[in-house]
Amino acid sequence: MPDDEAVAEPTVVLPRWMEAVAALVPDGVWQIASGADVPTLVVASTHWRGVAEAMRDQGFRLFVDLAAVDHPERSDRFDVVVHLRDTVQRGLARLRTTVAEGGVLPSLAAVFPGAAWPEREVFDLFGVGFEGHPDLRRLLLPDDWQGYPLRRDYPLEGPRVLDPESRYAL
Repeated sequence: MPDDEAVAEPTVVLPRWMEAVAALVPDGVWQIASGADVPTLVVASTHWRGVAEAMRDQGFRLFVDLAAVDHPERSDRFDVVVHLRDTVQRGLARLRTTVAEGGVLPSLAAVFPGAAWPEREVFDLFGVGFEGHPDLRRLLLPDDWQGYPLRRDYPLEGPRVLDPESRYAL
């Protein structure tokens, strides 16, 4: 191949909804991954709700799930992931952000009412807070439970004693 010929970069064609969301919240979308198994938008945590609203307005009206992943070695320790479905085009999309320990995300419960209980679950098991949530309290564990069991540094060994009412092990 001669040196004077330029190599053309492959052209990535984004779905229209991705372009529209990125245009609606231009400083909120950090990364777009359209070639993945599920198209993914990686967004700034401050734009979490704004991007979710933009996706809802682009047809992603069905909330599928919300989950978190713990990465204790990072400064922004948690990935929070939401899956949304476009019921007309039948597309699935992923929205992901990062949040530091002790940080909070805007709640999506007002945008997608089905997000209320999964947000409580993530709060209960990881300790990630959701600002503006209508009822953010523990969901699966007792109110006086110490720690967050799905964090990777949660102790699995050591002395375990029952609380005074013998309800659970500490």
